[in-house]
Amino acid sequence: MRMMMLAAAAAFVAATPAAAQEATAGTTFTGARIGANVGLADDDIFGTEMFTYGVEAGYDADVGGAVLGASVEVQDSDDTGRDIAITGRVGAKASPNFLVYGLAGYTNLKPFSGLKLDGYRVGAGVELGFAEKGFAKLEQRYSNYELGVDGFQTVLGVGIRF
Repeated sequence: MRMMMLAAAAAFVAATPAAAQEATAGTTFTGARIGANVGLADDDIFGTEMFTYGVEAGYDADVGGAVLGASVEVQDSDDTGRDIAITGRVGAKASPNFLVYGLAGYTNLKPFSGLKLDGYRVGAGVELGFAEKGFAKLEQRYSNYELGVDGFQTVLGVGIRF
């Protein structure tokens, strides 16, 4: 599974220049957005890598050379259960259609019934705007929860802005 994610990440990075050339001049990093993602999660609860998937909703504002945003996200995995996060992000436009950003915020993990762990999340990612309102992203995240539980996620996502 790790090799599959590395291959997907390499394909994303390799396709970025071609997709950026096809992107329209109207691509924007401003507005409400929704998206879905898939990836790998690695935790120290069960000590395994597992498939993870999720959805997000957020809003971004392009303030010149920087992009400021916030999002709410729900991730799930068969092994670690549901993970809710509320994060903010700050990014810099590397080109008119390519954003490099960092994120930080609150997260809550429910690994099994009756146990909920609060924590914080930090991460970094890249986002490519295409087809005026579409986007694709690659993100690496680290979460630290109560009781000394840590988690890592690498996700690929797609979405649309409104």
